[in-house]
Amino acid sequence: MSIYERLNAIWKPKKQDRAPLQTGLWEELGFVFSNNRAGTFLVREVPALRIRIEDGAPAYIWGVIGKNPAPREPELGKMCFIDLETTGLNLGAGAFAFTIGIGYLDSGKAKVRQYFLRDHRDEPAALHDLREFMEQFEGIVSYNGKCFDWPLLSDRFLFHRMSVPELEGLHLDLLHAARRIWKGVLNSFSLREVERCILGLERIDDLPGYLVPAAYANFLRTGSTREIPPILEHNYRDIASLIELLQRLGRVFLGADQCCYRQEVVNAARIWADKGDYVRATDYLENYLDRGGDLPASELCFLARLHKRQGDYERAVELWEKTAATAGLNSEPWIELAKYYEHRRRDYPSARQCALRAMEIERQLARLTGRDTEHSDLAKRLARLETKLGKKGIKN
Repeated sequence: MSIYERLNAIWKPKKQDRAPLQTGLWEELGFVFSNNRAGTFLVREVPALRIRIEDGAPAYIWGVIGKNPAPREPELGKMCFIDLETTGLNLGAGAFAFTIGIGYLDSGKAKVRQYFLRDHRDEPAALHDLREFMEQFEGIVSYNGKCFDWPLLSDRFLFHRMSVPELEGLHLDLLHAARRIWKGVLNSFSLREVERCILGLERIDDLPGYLVPAAYANFLRTGSTREIPPILEHNYRDIASLIELLQRLGRVFLGADQCCYRQEVVNAARIWADKGDYVRATDYLENYLDRGGDLPASELCFLARLHKRQGDYERAVELWEKTAATAGLNSEPWIELAKYYEHRRRDYPSARQCALRAMEIERQLARLTGRDTEHSDLAKRLARLETKLGKKGIKN
């Protein structure tokens, strides 16, 4: 008798039964039992009635907010919004998504398609259908999906020897976008916090995300479907928030007057500047000032640099002079004024005074921070100015 036969004679695993189907409950929740060559699975489609799709939805922000330029900008109707409820927060072989939610637009109306796995045996059939369904889209929108949702889902496709849906490499992760736009506005970038502070949505009676895996484990253990509706509702709300959040992000890039916070304006201007659109970056900050807004010294210096880059020295000097009076221990406006007076105005006495003031600030910073800061550039500038003043015979 082989070792396998001996062990099998001692221990015979019992065949695990599925959780009770309770067909009536699944139908009440809007699910249908579908079949394909991989098996049977549960799927439902829910209209997202409370979501209003705005005209001219912002597909263009794909190439603005993303650090990696998109090859092109897909239409909003070609995006799918993805969110998973999983058995754990790891990407190991044992983790799988038991609820897969896909948001999309159908004739301008938002819908949410949800797959629910009674257990892991439903996974091949659900993934087979999901793969075919996703072929119609060109891009993915998620929240932390680049690090978690999409890698996990891709692994499950490969595990079942299926090719991963090709979406032309377009993936907009709104977590990264939110961090860039609302840095300095939010203390936390959890989806719930962004919903509350940015979208003005407060979830009531929502099953917290960290309890969702335990609720599913209870379903597998007991067969009780009591907590299935809260899981589905949690997933639905996440996807609905993604659709609204993308549109909210899009409005930020329509103009400074669409921004609700000063830091939004500043962050959007910096993003435009990073993209090389200095005119639009300048317009954002100037528009904010024209509407009575107030910018700190660091941002006024940033605006002055934008004007300088575009050759508008008159406005840049105006901003540097304004900033220099209130900048405190910020030497930038004094350094820039020294450059301006030396090279463009040939006003060496004024340039020397500005350079001396910048040197004084740098030395104060060195004393306060305890760091021996190198001032070689300023020292060279002062030496050069002294030489120029000496040649002109100017005494101060």
